[in-house]
Amino acid sequence: MNLVTRTKLEIFVEAHALGEIEGMLETVGFKGCSVFSGVEGTGSHGTWRQTGVDEAGMRLILTIGSQASAEAALAWLSDYFKTYPGVVATSEVKVLRPERF
Repeated sequence: MNLVTRTKLEIFVEAHALGEIEGMLETVGFKGCSVFSGVEGTGSHGTWRQTGVDEAGMRLILTIGSQASAEAALAWLSDYFKTYPGVVATSEVKVLRPERF
C-alpha cells in the first residue's frame, strides 16, 4: 500500500462565506471539498444552537491537498478572519490515490 502525506484543512465558517471560500480553495489548488452543516456547539461566546428560523447556519468545510495549497489558503484565511468569524485547523493525513488531492 502506497500512502502519501497531504494536508487537511477543517474550516468552520458562517454559511454566507461558503462560496467565497470554495472559490479561494480552488484558486490555490485544492481539487475539491466536503461541506457539512453545523447545528450547535460551544465556543468563546458560549453555547449556540440553530433554531431553523431565518438562519443560514454554520458550515464545516473539509478539504485535503498539498502543503503549498494549504499554506496559500491559510494566508488568505488569516486576512479573511480579520473581518469575518471563523476557525481553521490543519493536520497531516495519509491518503491513497494522491493524484486526487
